[in-house]
Amino acid sequence: MQRSGRYLWIIVLLAGFGLCGPAAAWARDVCAICGRPIQDTIYIVTDEVTNEKKFVCSDCVHLPRCAICGLPVKENGLQLADGRFLCARDARTAVVKANDAERISAQVKDDLDRLFSRFTEFPANVDVAVIDRIDVDTMFSPGGNDFESPNLLGCIRPDTVNHETRYKMSLMTGLPLAELKATCAHEYSHAWVGENVPKERRARLGRDAEEGFCELVAYLLMDSQSEKGQKKFILQNRYTRGQIDLFIEAEKRYGFDQVLDWMKYGVAEQLEEGHVDALRDVKMPPAKTVAVNPAIYHNTNQPAPAPATIKLQGVLWGNQPVAIINGRSFFAQELNRVKIGGTNVTLRCLEIRKKSVRIQNVDSGKEQELSLSPD
Repeated sequence: MQRSGRYLWIIVLLAGFGLCGPAAAWARDVCAICGRPIQDTIYIVTDEVTNEKKFVCSDCVHLPRCAICGLPVKENGLQLADGRFLCARDARTAVVKANDAERISAQVKDDLDRLFSRFTEFPANVDVAVIDRIDVDTMFSPGGNDFESPNLLGCIRPDTVNHETRYKMSLMTGLPLAELKATCAHEYSHAWVGENVPKERRARLGRDAEEGFCELVAYLLMDSQSEKGQKKFILQNRYTRGQIDLFIEAEKRYGFDQVLDWMKYGVAEQLEEGHVDALRDVKMPPAKTVAVNPAIYHNTNQPAPAPATIKLQGVLWGNQPVAIINGRSFFAQELNRVKIGGTNVTLRCLEIRKKSVRIQNVDSGKEQELSLSPD
């Protein structure tokens, strides 16, 4: 259970591309690292944070590379205890202290619980620790754990102590703040799977699908915090082999609650391109029944039957208006399943006004307007 990042492939991409002649005039003969005129070969190095091409001299190209952006580190940089370097720019936003990483992970847990409060909550039985490049190298040493790649940003493992399951989350030091938050969200999602997805479903669930779900949670958290750079990184990362794109499409089309249902009870092992509607193919467990002696028990508090039609039951007006439709709350543009009689229907709330809403039946595509009853 791990989240991978950029460390290995940056080194490959930035091995050094030599140019001379006309390129020198284009670059104005100035090195982006030291600022001095370039006398001979010009090297092109990509800044992996901004995606800009930088022109570097033959002296600076041999300097240590920043573990975040991949650019050579010359002055005012930071060398971490495990030998990694951070340039001055990236060192300002990197989380390098263990207590800071633990505090941020706790905040991410709170943020996730608030963001998804209408659907679920994330496990609290998680212990957080930090790792560095030396720890990762040890994991890859002979006899170590069989990880998929050394591009490790974080990982999580379940551990049973005294019949209680706890999860140990390990986070890489030296990550930018937004990337650390996204990594925490990803790992908390693995813990959610361990706590909420039935064992038989976990055995059938594809690994790429689980990673795609975890990246979806991280993506939605970053979207809620307007972290555009980290959202872009999640989409560009091929770690989930395309599952993240399918999960984002599925969440937009059917809603997060149905994503959770599919994770717990879905039939397919992963989502397939062109067949995201398979998200609705779930096999729910039969409801448990309890034998009750009618002579000693009579339930006088039966739940109210579901409305026979779609009904707007209330509008809570504020910065983010909320509509109550057949007992379910909707924000604008949100999808939810509601009960109509004995069936479930997926609705999208298109617009919320003070006394009415516009909705769409996702299955039929039909739109209609609902108004509050005058009484």
